[in-house]
Amino acid sequence: MVGFEVADKWVVLKFGGTSVAGRPQWQAIASLAKDRRSEGFRVLLVCSAVAGVTNQLNALASEPGSSHLRESLIDTHRELSRELGVAESDWLAESETRLRLCLECLSDVSGPKNQAALLAMGEYLSTRIGCCFLRQSLDADWVDVKEALEVVQEPGRSAARQWLSASCKAAEAPALARRWSALAPVLVTQGFVAKTSTGETALLGRGGSDTSAALLAGRLSAQRLEIWTDVPGLFSADPRLIGDARLLYQVDYAEALEMAASGARVVHPRSIRAAAETATPVEIRDLNHPGLEGTRIGAGAAAAQGVKTVTCQERMAVILLQ
Repeated sequence: MVGFEVADKWVVLKFGGTSVAGRPQWQAIASLAKDRRSEGFRVLLVCSAVAGVTNQLNALASEPGSSHLRESLIDTHRELSRELGVAESDWLAESETRLRLCLECLSDVSGPKNQAALLAMGEYLSTRIGCCFLRQSLDADWVDVKEALEVVQEPGRSAARQWLSASCKAAEAPALARRWSALAPVLVTQGFVAKTSTGETALLGRGGSDTSAALLAGRLSAQRLEIWTDVPGLFSADPRLIGDARLLYQVDYAEALEMAASGARVVHPRSIRAAAETATPVEIRDLNHPGLEGTRIGAGAAAAQGVKTVTCQERMAVILLQ
């Protein structure tokens, strides 16, 4: 991609909630990080909250005084910590303090600003525990994504959207790349989370982890963004419904955006737009089958003629022609 000159080349790997939920998944993440290091990359791992945790936090936001919901959330992460062989002393005390402060603020003033701070705890917990696990076999550091992503203020948007579904500008950030290049060669950070101009927590809404990963790849002028999920890529149709659906190995940004907007849910449209703005290639890969090639999204990808893909929405079918 066209960008500034940096001594280190970066690759960004994004993992969703099911991909950070247990030891097999984190072992796969560690293996991928080692592979990318052997290829000469500095590695940024962008991770979601553990599957189901955002729902727990939403319930807690509705009942911030519920000790049962709070303990259930902590127990989920105690279980993950035990499974990964991570000592509770490495993460629990600081996490409980952060959680308590979030709940106290929400109890005093209920609103989207304080709700955003609470919902961001899921990514904080998964990445802090996951980073401790990675340090067992890798030189790894945790970095706060709020160092890199600041939301843009959009006049006319509701307070809820400004705090819970905010937007960031896609751009390169050479100073950030130099600063993070001085840290460990493998970095772990949160998806879904950004900051306001005053440093407070804001969220990037639905698909926010994909979007933040694309934004971060652009900030670092990364060679590529890899989105690791539970499917091998984009298909010509939903393979759960159409048995002979074809895996699409190359798709350009415009095609991928059309597919995402028309019902293909593998990657969020905002993520594709962010990648396109900084010309960052995107690969969709299957964490359960890392040897599969997957789908590559990028500028100038070869486009097949005729019917490219068929997507499905309720009471509507969409056919993309090329």
